[in-house]
Amino acid sequence: MSNRTKFILGIIALLALFFVLEYQMPRKFQWVPTFAHSDPQPFGCLVFDSVLKASMPNGYTVERRTLWQMEKDSVFTTPKAVIIITEEDIDAQIKKVLDLANRGNTMLVATSDLYHWTDTLGIDYNYQQLFNVVEIAGKKPEKGLLFWKSNTLCGVPVYKQLIERTLEIPDSVSCKVLATFANPSKIKGHITVQEDTVAPKVHTRPAVAVSFSIGKGELILVSSPLLLTNYMMVSGNGHQFIAWLMNRLKDRPVIRTESYMKITATEQQSPFYVLLQEPPLRWALYLSMLAVVLFCFVTARRRQRVIPVVTKPQNGNLEFVRLVGTLYWQQHDNAGLLAKKLAFTIDELRRQTGIDITSDNESIGQLASQTGRDTEELRLLLRNIRQAASGNYAVSDAELKTFIYELDSLIL
Repeated sequence: MSNRTKFILGIIALLALFFVLEYQMPRKFQWVPTFAHSDPQPFGCLVFDSVLKASMPNGYTVERRTLWQMEKDSVFTTPKAVIIITEEDIDAQIKKVLDLANRGNTMLVATSDLYHWTDTLGIDYNYQQLFNVVEIAGKKPEKGLLFWKSNTLCGVPVYKQLIERTLEIPDSVSCKVLATFANPSKIKGHITVQEDTVAPKVHTRPAVAVSFSIGKGELILVSSPLLLTNYMMVSGNGHQFIAWLMNRLKDRPVIRTESYMKITATEQQSPFYVLLQEPPLRWALYLSMLAVVLFCFVTARRRQRVIPVVTKPQNGNLEFVRLVGTLYWQQHDNAGLLAKKLAFTIDELRRQTGIDITSDNESIGQLASQTGRDTEELRLLLRNIRQAASGNYAVSDAELKTFIYELDSLIL
């Protein structure tokens, strides 16, 4: 094995080791609330949905349809429980939520955008803070206590950064406070809340979840949507609060809609949103995209130019000479033919021997010595040929043949 091969194999082994180590390193959490069904990050809902799907007795599904679309598809012919978890503005859906609740459905809305909700329900809210992981990075954030009421009072420690809003319920509003939150500053000493703890009145603490009776149904408003995420499901005893809250929905099929989240809102604004709603249009779009991809693949290939077979160019000198000779012969111009033959002989002698017989008598002597002929005889022959080629008098066929024969004998 050569040194070059060893070097290449060593580099490949180091790269493979690097990728394996990089793959096994722990990944950083993304503390961005998405509430998406496919998001395994802390503030996604992959774990949240999977646990509820396995535990809800009457079924649990996640839909991408809006309330209007589900009503159009006759989903609410029987009472259902609908969950909406979002940080987006869904004020336009308040009327539809209340209408569905009035018809006997249970609507659970977890949102931090409470302005129009509080106006509609006659309650108020307090702004706490927005969750920002940068502000608590490297610090030890304080925990408050999240209380909820059943037969006994339960409570779990929860970071106050998760409670972005709290609700204030006036005594004049008929509702039921389901969960409250106690800030760390209001907790004296170390309080551990057990199920048999006698707690103070619920309305003395800010509310986090409130239930309203709307017609034949119920509206549950949660002011902190971060409580219904993967983080609460796997962190400490947060799953107990989720289990207790979902216990109020267990008698009905539960549907969580993702149509009011940021990622869905972005898709709804895209030009493809309408096309994706109906199967024929959806498949037409898929086939069009496939055709475009195939077109790009085919036309993007490297095109090789066809190189034609080039034949060796033929030497046309002989044909040209024959053509010119034929023209002279047809016109019986023997002097012209002799002039062409004399010019060709002079060029050949100059090329082969370097002797120019048109210059002086010395050149004729050199040619005579090379050809073995008499100098005077050769000089006389060339003089006669020049006179005949001048065209001053007619040249017979016999003279032409003799002069051409003599010129051929001079070419070595």
